[in-house]
Amino acid sequence: MFADKFTKYDKCAPAGVLLPKIKIAPKFYKQLKLSEDVDNLKFLKKLCWENIKEMGINKYSNKDAYYDRVGVELHILSDLGFIDYILLNWDILNYCHENDIPTGPGRGSAAGSLILYLLKVTKVDPIKYNLFFERFVSRSRARKIEKDGITYLDGSLLADVDNDIAYDRRTEVIEYIKRKHPSRTCRILNLVSLSGKLCIKETGKIVGLCTEQEVNELSDLIPVKFGKVSPLREARQESELFDEWCEDHLKAYEIALKLEGLIKNTGVHASGIAISHERLTDICPLQKTKEGELASCYDMNWIAELTVKFDILGLKTLTVLKEASRLTGVELDSIDLADKNLYKNFKNLECPQGLFQIEADTNFGVCKKIKPRNLEEVSAVIAIARPGALEFKDQYAEYVRTGNSELVHPQFAEILDSTGGIPLYQEQLMKMAVEVGFTLDEAEQLRRIVGKKKVDQMPTWREKISQKVEENRLTNAWTGHRGDEIADVLWQVAEDSANYSFNKSHSISYAILSVWTAYMKFNHPQHFYIALLKMAKHEADPFDQVNKVARELNYFDMKLLPPDLAKSKMDFSIEGKDIRYGLNCIKGVSEKSLQSIVDFRQSEISNKFDVFLAAKDAKINIGVLSALIQAGALTSFGNSRSRMVLESQAFNLLTDREKRNFIALGPKHSYDMLSILGTEVLKNKSVGDDNKPLMKESRTETFLKKYRPYKNIYDQNKSFEKFANWYFENQLLGYSYSHTLRDVFKNESRNLMNCYEVCSTHPNEGVKFVGVVKDCSRRLVSRNNRRYIRISAADEVGRIDCLFFDPKLERYLEEKGAPEKDNIVTIVGKKSDDIVFVDDMKILDGRIYMKLSDVK
Repeated sequence: MFADKFTKYDKCAPAGVLLPKIKIAPKFYKQLKLSEDVDNLKFLKKLCWENIKEMGINKYSNKDAYYDRVGVELHILSDLGFIDYILLNWDILNYCHENDIPTGPGRGSAAGSLILYLLKVTKVDPIKYNLFFERFVSRSRARKIEKDGITYLDGSLLADVDNDIAYDRRTEVIEYIKRKHPSRTCRILNLVSLSGKLCIKETGKIVGLCTEQEVNELSDLIPVKFGKVSPLREARQESELFDEWCEDHLKAYEIALKLEGLIKNTGVHASGIAISHERLTDICPLQKTKEGELASCYDMNWIAELTVKFDILGLKTLTVLKEASRLTGVELDSIDLADKNLYKNFKNLECPQGLFQIEADTNFGVCKKIKPRNLEEVSAVIAIARPGALEFKDQYAEYVRTGNSELVHPQFAEILDSTGGIPLYQEQLMKMAVEVGFTLDEAEQLRRIVGKKKVDQMPTWREKISQKVEENRLTNAWTGHRGDEIADVLWQVAEDSANYSFNKSHSISYAILSVWTAYMKFNHPQHFYIALLKMAKHEADPFDQVNKVARELNYFDMKLLPPDLAKSKMDFSIEGKDIRYGLNCIKGVSEKSLQSIVDFRQSEISNKFDVFLAAKDAKINIGVLSALIQAGALTSFGNSRSRMVLESQAFNLLTDREKRNFIALGPKHSYDMLSILGTEVLKNKSVGDDNKPLMKESRTETFLKKYRPYKNIYDQNKSFEKFANWYFENQLLGYSYSHTLRDVFKNESRNLMNCYEVCSTHPNEGVKFVGVVKDCSRRLVSRNNRRYIRISAADEVGRIDCLFFDPKLERYLEEKGAPEKDNIVTIVGKKSDDIVFVDDMKILDGRIYMKLSDVK
């Protein structure tokens, strides 16, 4: 047959992952007093031993536990062929340490390795915090592949070390990897698939002929469990209303089913770097990103079969901590994590901004409820503040308050007591499996199979648990419990906890970062906040960060001082006990204009006309100048910012000859541009220094044609100068310093409260306050089928969540429409525990037409 003439060709790709060649610099052999021809295992052993001495572990009373653990880990790593992988991580992290690049305490399961702790790849002692190496590496998660006399590793089972690097230094680390492994590194392709929500919205509009609002409400009916959107088929079973819609729009639903999960577009993995033993072009197709970097044409799962995937995440918190550490001289590693005073500020926490893994609304709420008193409890806050685990918030808080732990089963009491009877961590499930007789390696297999929902293997493992309980005679009289009961409890915990249990190695590592940020914030608030503000420009919404910081500074008796041309530096700076706003942080002031501002500041300026001229000489365009004026950086030259912007616009429209003559007339009119224009040009028809009309009639008409739109804007807004200042300060700076929102609208609405006063109000009391809409959900449906919208409103001192329910909502929307983000609203309602139920709402901000884009 024709097919028989062909032979199989199986050399298109490697059989697995061949680890990159590790080139250790000669200086390290010299430091360790080793010959350069020793193998990497001996090098790693010596490196560990030297660091044991340096870290003082050889003087610990339980040092034998460390020695034994090192021996076990080295044996497993060597047996599995992972020695070079461990040294690859050491090489990259050591480069960071030598170049003063901040790295995190650890991330993911890697913190369970004592070897990585000794190599300073992580900063978490796994013995101290009872973390398991098997959660990071186990024999069941590794496989060697022999081919043509070469040993490869199964990439899907390779150990995985993720690394947090200071956000602003990440590029340096990537460049080091490229230099160390030339032609063998690239970024990793990311595939983005179509979600069920998106598919049903699009088919609902196109096939079902539904309106945008209808499909938005429809997509909200699709459940989200443990942070994941339910597939459409499951959603029909879980939501009666969604099922009814699908029945009525069957064609739209069936098309959405076919589209669900298809690739929508590609991107680049946020932190992944592929490192290969061979030249990448020999094993993998490559493409260039928009930035010109090389990226694989294979996604993360495929590239992991051929290369080592190295994760380097740029963490902004590390940059903030580094800057705060530099300003204060405090070394983070010197902070005593066992000091009880460290945790006092967690007990009545009011200021979460900048606290790592705490500042998000959900996490902040969990922290306020639990009131952690030590590192383990901060770790629990991080583990609980996630979908699924949130249901245990009250139970754990009660445990922290009373010390009473709920008993799951006497056999496992000691294991679960530390978390109030909640199997919060994956490591606890592993210990429970060990308790009935499994090895830690087998316990890790159980965790993976149940956690990954490997349905085909689950019945086998359930039977294994029963056999193991019986085999180890856990039915003996001394236990007081039947073996089958113990087996059932363990299996039930394994199944249930798959939806919420967390990796303690990761949780403890990130809890350390949380505590470090808390130490800096509450012991050195000025330096911490300035570090936070300097990092704000890298946030997705920089002004939201500025706004939150400005709000919190009140608690520390500090202020965020406004920008000032004479006093401000380019970035945020310390001024007395306060912080001064930086000029390059004003919206509209780009990096390109910074040198212009430097030149501008060096000019001799004594009046407004000097300002306008100096700006022109420094090549500052009128948009940047308007931003500086409206932000208040030039208030010493005029009380009315709106008027000064208009004057700058008018001055900008003048010819050089006209400018020269207006400047000459300046002293006579107190350097008032509008006075000169009205008196000398329009009324007196004055002449210039060349005895010709200051402006001919034709020229006057041309000038006025360009000038009038700006004059109309000014006329519209001059009656609302206070509101205009508040508005522009928020638009350009992210916060308002001259007026509070309540002050702006006090004449329009009486008895207005601020957000702090609303929060302090007793439940069921009436409230009335003004705020900016920070978020407004589409119309949602409650469990009892009542429609509502959720609004988050904020002012200078706080933020409030509000719910507006039918039937009042429906009438309101028909008459006035839904509020949008950044609308200013007054809300009248009734305070609940931590939310306001809305009775009425009024949108206030339809009167300011003066936007930065209008003032060109």
